[in-house]
Amino acid sequence: MNTIKLTDIAEITSGTYQKEVTDGDLLYLQVKDLKSSYLADGELKPSIIDSGKIAKYTLIDKDLLFAAKGTSNFCVLYRETMGKAVASSAFFVIRVSRTAVLPEYLCWYINTPQVLKKLQFNAVGSATPSITKEMLAELEINVPIIDIQRKIIQCNQLQEKEYALRMQITEKARQLSNQLLLNATK
Repeated sequence: MNTIKLTDIAEITSGTYQKEVTDGDLLYLQVKDLKSSYLADGELKPSIIDSGKIAKYTLIDKDLLFAAKGTSNFCVLYRETMGKAVASSAFFVIRVSRTAVLPEYLCWYINTPQVLKKLQFNAVGSATPSITKEMLAELEINVPIIDIQRKIIQCNQLQEKEYALRMQITEKARQLSNQLLLNATK
């Protein structure tokens, strides 16, 4: 397993600030558009105009968005199936440049509690702590071989499905319990 600095395997850029409009051409991804560290696919509406000036900010498939401001830091994977999009200035955009690292793996790795704690510990500012681009660039990434990365991604996806199913079961059990208690009052 190799340990590599993020800057050696990815390009890191800042998102952009844009004024939103009612009928836009591009999605403008903001922290509020995320649900449990996942982009709210299909629920977003284009809210900025596609001008030549923002072309350099247009996301490509499997770009990573890292929320660096505030106390809730996380990384998400952008998929082009969501629609053409630009990230807001609340994000750093991480574009993997080496084929030896899968973007999905890198996203998982950055989201591990140990890595997030390390980044948060070094955040600057007290009112609104921020993780700087330099801190992110210097982050050391443990990079196993591609086969291991794929297995980690698969395990993580299964864990996420399990969690979602548990939440559904919990909600259904709560609804059933409430209905039984309500029936008891009749």
